[in-house]
Amino acid sequence: FQVFHAKGPGGFGDGGYVNAPVAASDRPQVLSFRMPKDTAFSHIRFDPGNSQDSLLVHAMEFRCARQTVHFGPGELLALFQPNEQVRDLRQTPEGLAMRFTGDDPFLFCDEDLRSTLAKLQERAGNGPMPALFGLLAAVFMFLTALRLGPVVPDALQGNGAEWLLTVLFAALMAAPLLSEWLPILPHLPDTEKRKLADRPELRMHSLQEYPARYTAYFADHFGFRKPLFRWNSFLFSKLLHSSPVPDNMVFGKDGFMFLMREGVTDQYRGLPVFSEEELERIGERLERRRQRLAEQGISYYLMIAPMKATMYRDKMPERFRQVAGWSGIDQLREHLEAHTHVPFIDLREPLQEARTVRDTYYATDIHWNPWGAFAGYRTLMARIAGDRPAVGVPCEAHDYVVRPDTNEHGDLAMVIALNDVYPRVTPMMEPVQPLRARRLAPEDLPGSGFFKDGPVFMSGPDQEAPRLLMFRDSFAVYLIPFLSEHFSRSVYVWTPIYNQDIVDHERPDIVVHELLEV
Repeated sequence: FQVFHAKGPGGFGDGGYVNAPVAASDRPQVLSFRMPKDTAFSHIRFDPGNSQDSLLVHAMEFRCARQTVHFGPGELLALFQPNEQVRDLRQTPEGLAMRFTGDDPFLFCDEDLRSTLAKLQERAGNGPMPALFGLLAAVFMFLTALRLGPVVPDALQGNGAEWLLTVLFAALMAAPLLSEWLPILPHLPDTEKRKLADRPELRMHSLQEYPARYTAYFADHFGFRKPLFRWNSFLFSKLLHSSPVPDNMVFGKDGFMFLMREGVTDQYRGLPVFSEEELERIGERLERRRQRLAEQGISYYLMIAPMKATMYRDKMPERFRQVAGWSGIDQLREHLEAHTHVPFIDLREPLQEARTVRDTYYATDIHWNPWGAFAGYRTLMARIAGDRPAVGVPCEAHDYVVRPDTNEHGDLAMVIALNDVYPRVTPMMEPVQPLRARRLAPEDLPGSGFFKDGPVFMSGPDQEAPRLLMFRDSFAVYLIPFLSEHFSRSVYVWTPIYNQDIVDHERPDIVVHELLEV
């Protein structure tokens, strides 16, 4: 069983969860889900898994130290909402009973629990011990200072310059601490593409972990951290011509930046990504999915967006020289074409051709730009139109006017806090004729806890055209305006996870699964 925790409704896709092993039994069991120390969350979700078809919950408790908050069956029924795979949720004399269908049943809490948990922690408290420790430390320091008296080094006695230098040095060292109380920090935007550490609370039950947790918090939040990091980035990039964070990004040639992460070096060098067993497992799963959709009259397409390094190998640093000249896309395409009937949309050749006109990827961002997305859109739509002519033919380049827009949104430049020094140039694709598709109001979909962002619902100009459902990532942001013109209804779900329940809910004619090359 799993309990997901989040700081807001629907934020369960950020990796915050705890597990508890359980064996099937008709007897009561006590399950304990130990949250990370001082975890601050407001919403929870309970996932019982898919190994049973029914469950009876007698009660739930939040516990902190020796204090608890108890929820009985009636309170649980009011607190939790089921997804569509939880059936017959009802209160019984024994507890909260439920039955399951599908492979991902869960209960989610729409109520903000922060005040309840804050009161629980306040009741748990720390007792008198922290105050007693603080008082003893203060008395000890006072007595020590009283005994030693003022100490002035001989070098400072009567030397005004030395005194001034000492005071300035002390002020410089104290500035990061003083910034906690004085408005002396320059305003700089947050550009780091990661979650910074939260300030831990000093609690007796987590006293042992407090020093390490506070050290991590201070390293992320100490005064003048942003300007110091920015100055360091400027020094490395402009004077040393290298990255200040080589584990996150590296500089290539001609101002191009490239993402760094675990395992990506082998991909950049053209080494195999998948084993034969992995390819067989992927192929079997995709073919079963295609067959299941085909039985419902739904066409399925798999589209892989290449990494920037795949399309711009000539801009990579020399140390990432190609070894095998083979990529994960090559492996996957060859296997799927040989062993399945899954339509595989390979975008590399169209993107390479489009690059002869203008860049298809940003220099300071991991993503393709609107011109690169346009090449991907034309390739995908040409394949779909071959199977379903009712979607119409893809637009041509002359249907748009390209206007450059210089901005500071490059995500790789943001990693080093120099997105104003290394701006991003976006070739904006402005249609000659106004686009006719319009955005619809948000709707609820199954599995929303795993969405990175809210789904996009679009209504096209031809209500007799086929319906589209796309499981996608951030590379589809620029695809949405192009694609939506061809479908009566198109839904774009930001998740890499294929969800059959969403397919059953939307009943599309076409399903596209768009993923970034890995």
